Amino acid sequence: MIELMHQPFNGHLGDQLIELLGSAEYDTFTIAVAFAKSSGVLRVKEALEKFRASGGKVYVYVGIDLGVTSYEALTALQLCTDSLSVVHAEKSQTFHTKVYQLLGKKKGIIVVGSHNLTGGGLWSNFESSAHIPVDTSKDSDLEILKVQDDYFKSLESLQDSFKKLDSKKDIEVLLEGGYISKEVTQRVNSFKRTVKSKKGERLFGNGISVKVPRVGIQNRQNQEDTANAKKEQVAELLSEHSEILWFETRKLTGGSRNILDLSKKSLVEKGDPSGTPFELDEANFMRGAVEFFGINPENTHIRKDITLNFEGIDFSENTILYPEGDKANGTWRLQIKGVSSTGTPITDYFRTKGEDNYLVNKVVTFTKITEDYYEISVFSNSELEDFKEVSSITARNGRNNRAKYLGLF
Repeated sequence: MIELMHQPFNGHLGDQLIELLGSAEYDTFTIAVAFAKSSGVLRVKEALEKFRASGGKVYVYVGIDLGVTSYEALTALQLCTDSLSVVHAEKSQTFHTKVYQLLGKKKGIIVVGSHNLTGGGLWSNFESSAHIPVDTSKDSDLEILKVQDDYFKSLESLQDSFKKLDSKKDIEVLLEGGYISKEVTQRVNSFKRTVKSKKGERLFGNGISVKVPRVGIQNRQNQEDTANAKKEQVAELLSEHSEILWFETRKLTGGSRNILDLSKKSLVEKGDPSGTPFELDEANFMRGAVEFFGINPENTHIRKDITLNFEGIDFSENTILYPEGDKANGTWRLQIKGVSSTGTPITDYFRTKGEDNYLVNKVVTFTKITEDYYEISVFSNSELEDFKEVSSITARNGRNNRAKYLGLF
């Protein structure tokens, strides 16, 4: 029987897809969606990886219209699918399909609706879909499957409007051509366009509070601070508009120039941290950048490992600590030294970008997925003024106006 889902009132498609992928009843998963963002991809990535590890195949078709699908989403998808393709027409014709199909030897399910492969589309947005079960022993259901299969074949027959992404280079070409962009760039451009244009009295409410699931990264820190535990609960509510913190790097420290200072206290230059976790009862100052990573700046005995996702790859065991003894400089540090599941250090991966010290004189952003899982992106220092302009809070990563800049979106 066909079922209707009206998210978030009677379910969340993301939860259902994760459950179906883990059921062992299906061996093929095909997705055709208009848009994909890392907020959706990273939350289903573990389920996709387990599905493929058990012999399943994953095929994805994504639209790149309207500047929504991101570079980060495509790089992550390429690593957890068997085939990734994009659909785009140069004329004003939008690829707006949203179909999810799971097939096994005896049965399948086709979801047709409004859900994109984003955190909002799979969990927090108002979305609707029809969930169509199919029985491979019934001729009528086989006809439905044929219609759906013909649709996927039609996409692949679009010639120049269809491109299979066989390598990361293919995604880089889309980025360089302006067909996709990084998610932080999308956020910056959006802020610059709107310039806080909504003024006056608010006419609508905030909708429905929805929990977006945590990504399956294990928390390695033994939390002692109940305030930090509460922050983890808040992190579960993150959806499309995740928290973003950015840093001006300048020279950095460490042999690989991979150690980023995280201040205990920051001098505020723009914005008001009141009512945020950064609020500090001291004029012109806010709690330091380490607060963003779920650590009380004053709890200097804490040591925490976080996972950084860079260009679709998870690098674990990046350490946040407060040095003591001869190495102490009165500030927290993030050692960007994580290692991938294949044993590749993130510093080695940075070197493949063509620079010995890739992070030097850049702007580095961290997008929070959970309290111990973040997406990291790197931008040219020439974009610093744009970052300062659109940030809700701009501050110095320290106590004086000579310290490096940081900001919050």
